[in-house]
Parts: sequence; structure tokens; C-alpha cells
Amino acid sequence: MSSESPGASSARPAFSSLPVLTLPPPGCSREAEAAFAAELREVCHTVGFFYVAGIDHIVSPATRQNALAASRRFFAMPQEKKNAMDNRNSPAFRGYVRLGAENTAGLPDLREQVEFGVEADAPNEGDVSENEKKEPCPPYARLRGPNQWPNDADCPRFREEISRFSDDASLLSRRLTQLLALSLDLPSDAFDFVFGDTPNVQMKIARYPPTTRGEGPAGDDDENKNKVGGEKDDRNEKKVEGSAEVSADAFGVGAHTDSGYLSLLLQDDVGGLQVMNGAGEWIDAPPVENTLVVNLGEMLQLATRGYYLATPHRVLPPGTLRARLSVPFFWNPKLEYVCEPMDLPPSVRWTRRAGAPTAASGSAATLGDGEKKKKNRLLEAYGANALKSLARSHPEVMARHHPDLVVLQDGTVARRAKTS
Repeated sequence: MSSESPGASSARPAFSSLPVLTLPPPGCSREAEAAFAAELREVCHTVGFFYVAGIDHIVSPATRQNALAASRRFFAMPQEKKNAMDNRNSPAFRGYVRLGAENTAGLPDLREQVEFGVEADAPNEGDVSENEKKEPCPPYARLRGPNQWPNDADCPRFREEISRFSDDASLLSRRLTQLLALSLDLPSDAFDFVFGDTPNVQMKIARYPPTTRGEGPAGDDDENKNKVGGEKDDRNEKKVEGSAEVSADAFGVGAHTDSGYLSLLLQDDVGGLQVMNGAGEWIDAPPVENTLVVNLGEMLQLATRGYYLATPHRVLPPGTLRARLSVPFFWNPKLEYVCEPMDLPPSVRWTRRAGAPTAASGSAATLGDGEKKKKNRLLEAYGANALKSLARSHPEVMARHHPDLVVLQDGTVARRAKTS
């Protein structure tokens, strides 16, 4: 669901806060919808991150509150109950991920979480249609499968309330996708083929435990500066009684970009999300009441030839007496989708400074430069891109369930060569 951060781009402006956009109400006029689309275009072209308000008719306050409450109930369960849902039991990377088991860019994330996806039967590579007999199922087909859920006796109403949030977030995402199409002066259904009836929806609930920061290893301080070459972030220097001490190079989630089309984030009031602007500064994205955070993913950046941005972001450890809870939702293309960068209408003008990234039609794009390009190849086939992210983040699942696959240097997941 995420890729290593490509770092700052000189083509992105040095914004100092995230904008708040208010969704047009149901039955609004075409003029109101067009005004929102124009605002959306500017924000997605220059920032790639925003808060969306006016969502109560799609994702109600009760649905949002119940999702957070269900998450609290889950993480309050005894550890053995959570371990019973261990994601290492799932070839599809679903279930409970213990603290520090997921990594971003090779470093462990300081959170525990539960991964969910589209509920489905596990694929059977021997059960293929006539048209598929010449070729085995692609490796990304293994991302289909069942979720793991706690017993209702252990965590009452959990599945019901998490599923409700996911269903409503899907509705909001479809609406935002229509508005993204309009913002590019395209028909509102221009992106429907990307998702079809089977978008690869993913979601997780995440808990970031309280921490305090100690001294990091020599030479690691650069990762913890608010600005590249600027001042060190000292928000977590104060010791909190009863919290775990972590090194200065530790993060709740390291810097990354999301791999799909767009992401929604429900967060509690603790904070910790940061977004990188074009000057390399980490900008706080604190909770804003009655909103969700929205950001764009790599597939949309590739589809628009870099016109819309997949912006790097990270999460700091809370450094407080309370844990941080969040519910990220990922609106992704169908697994079979292959991205072909589009030619935007002449009315869609590039207003960022020169030097912005573009993607040649029909070829793979890369994010970043130099060595990072070699390790962070952006694949046009969404299923392959999604598997790349999960394979890197969860090496134990790969080793246990997919020993016949290998993650190549550029992130591509391929079948191992058979040996005689």
C-alpha cells in the first residue's frame, strides 16, 4: 500500500498547511460542482493532500466514531486474542500485524495494526479458465483472499462497524473520483474503467503506542529534521512516564507514498501525521474536526503524467500519554488494471514550476532519482505495484507463503527460476 518516499521535488510548492475542501452537497448545481472541481485541480496539482469536509451525508459522524471505538476495543484485547489473527497466517497479507513487524524503506514501523481487503476466496492456481490455461495466475492474484476477524464475544460489533466505515468510504471515494475526472475537464465517469466492479479496496486500523525519543545513532539526525538542512524536530524530547523510549531515527511510519489512486484517513485527536512540501519541510497535518484527510497515490500520478501528485508523508510516534489511533482506507484500481498515462485536455494547464516529473506513455515510471529510482520502480500494472509494496513491507508473509516468488532489486515480484 505504500512505497519508499521519493523525497522532495523542486516542482512542488513550499506549502505550510493543508487546505480544507468542502464537498458539494447532494443535488448541488453544476456551477457549485464546477467550482469545487476547479479548487480540487489546484490542490491536487500543487499539494496532493487535503482535508475534505461536508462528508456527513456519506460517512456519518456516528460511522466515523464507531470505527474508532471498534479499533480501541480491538487493541484493548489480550495479546493472545490479537495474535490469533496474525497476518502471517494469511497468504493475502490480511490480519493482525504485531508492533514493529511491518517496515517502510527497510525500517520497522512503530505501530500495531490489522490489515483488511476485499472479502474473497483464496485463489487456486490449478483452477483456471480455458483462456488462462496457457499462463498461470499472475503473482498478484494471491492478494485475493478472506479477511481475519475477531470473535464477536471478544470484540463486540467489530466486523459490523469496521465494514460500515469501509463501505461508506468506498462511496465517498467513488464520488471523489468523479470529481477528480471533472477537475481534469473529463467526463465524470472517465475513471470508471480503472475500478470496474472490483476495486482492490484496502483498509487498516492502526495503533501507535506512546513513546519518548532517545539519542539516535550517529549520523541519523538528518532523518528527523523538519527541513532538509534545517532544525531538528524536538517535539518528543520530554520523557513520558510509562512510555517506551525509541531512537531518534524511529517513526510511527516512515516516509512513503501510497501506491493506489487515492487514500482517506480517519484519525483521532492525537496527531502525528506529517506531509513533505516542495522545500523538503515536514508539515504537520493535525486532526481537523468533521473531516477526513485525502491524499493521492502513485497510480493517479502516473495516469496524469505527473500533473497530479503522490506526496510523501510519514507519522511520528505520539510521544504522549495516549496512543494514536487511525483508520486509513485505500481506494485502489482493480488488480488487473494497467495504467496508460493519459493525454490531458489542452484546457488543463501546467502551473507548477518546470522540472516536474512526467511518465512516458506505455513505459514504467520511477519516483525519485539515482539509486532510489532503481529500488522504487513504479509499475503500470496495479496488481504488480500493490504486491511489490506488500512484499517489501511484510517479508515474513512472503517467506512463509510465497517461497516461489522473489522480490527483485527494483521491487518487481517474480517467480523464482526453477532448478533441476
